[in-house]
Amino acid sequence: MDAKITVKSREVTGSANARRLRRDGWVPGVIYSDGAGARSVSLPKHEFEQILHHHTSEHVMIQIQIEGGKEESVLLKEVQHDAISGGVVHVDLQEVAMNKKLHVEVPVELIGEAEGVKNQGGVLDHLVHSLEISCFPADIPETIEVDVSAMKLGDILTVKDIPVDASKITILIDADVGVASISLPKVVEETDAEEGSAESGEPEVLSEKKEEDSAE
Repeated sequence: MDAKITVKSREVTGSANARRLRRDGWVPGVIYSDGAGARSVSLPKHEFEQILHHHTSEHVMIQIQIEGGKEESVLLKEVQHDAISGGVVHVDLQEVAMNKKLHVEVPVELIGEAEGVKNQGGVLDHLVHSLEISCFPADIPETIEVDVSAMKLGDILTVKDIPVDASKITILIDADVGVASISLPKVVEETDAEEGSAESGEPEVLSEKKEEDSAE
């Protein structure tokens, strides 16, 4: 855990105060603790965004220090972004004990070019984009990488095929759940639509012909 940051206690809350903090270069946040009340804090915006920039996942372990107090280990739970600018507007942190296992959700990243896509005309389907795992805070991976290079047309890669260090990480999902598969591309058939269009025009021609016959 190399991410460290110094934060300030925040006594005044509310949307007006949060806007003022953001204008002054701070991000409002909350630290949640098991068995204790939530604490409102302010994080230096630039330093916090640098932490996010250097990590591929937003589930990051951070060492924080509140205004000269003792250092605490927290897990970045949620980051709220502005819908227009994309800037950080609020942060939720969870205080953790380094000797207690956590349940966290980690993104799944597919790496490599599958044989079934490269040489067999198949399409790679990413079926599961994140996995819930159990591990100690120090062992939380930013992502779980899955190499799909050897997958061929018709192959399905399941949870039990994912290489993880079982002594550190337990995946909390059924072992037979599919994570990725290689299948033929779907072909959209337009034949039925074309036939329906032709059939819908035919009665009109017959009707016109009958009307002409009647007139004669």
